[in-house]
Amino acid sequence: MSALIELSKTRGFYQVTMDELAAAAGLSKRTLYRYFASKDEIIEAVVDNFMERMGAEIDHLISARRTPEEVMTFILNNLTRVGRIIINPPVMDDLRRHYPHLWKKIDDYRMRRLQQVIHVLLDEGNREFTREIDPRIVATILVASTQAVLNPEFILSNGLTFEEAVSQLVEFFKHGFIKA
Repeated sequence: MSALIELSKTRGFYQVTMDELAAAAGLSKRTLYRYFASKDEIIEAVVDNFMERMGAEIDHLISARRTPEEVMTFILNNLTRVGRIIINPPVMDDLRRHYPHLWKKIDDYRMRRLQQVIHVLLDEGNREFTREIDPRIVATILVASTQAVLNPEFILSNGLTFEEAVSQLVEFFKHGFIKA
């Protein structure tokens, strides 16, 4: 999987062949096929691993009972760090064009986890997070904003990097868009 991650940084998933992948992993193609039936299966394993890593870090963060600002900043910044593994322009373009089912899987997971975090923060009655705004409204705004901005179509069509989009989203969540 690490060989695919490295090769995909410049060429995405779609352009990488099983021959190149086997060579980069230091394996024979036959050995590679012993563990994975296809390149698509390896790509799905990379995506699943990404989601497991993010989930473990989010679970740890929730259990540490940080402030809402710390939680949101950590999640979005950590998403950038861990996301570099698979979320870069060539990979995002491939997910959009050739593997839309995997992008949907990532997106569904991301939204489910974000909603979970928001509800944990709001259920704990942490009023500093909501400024007396209905928690359902807060959750919907945060989820919809994240979904819209961290969408490959939006990022690619606006010439942004994943890191730039996350950075701006963090700024927006922390400070809004009106100068105080």
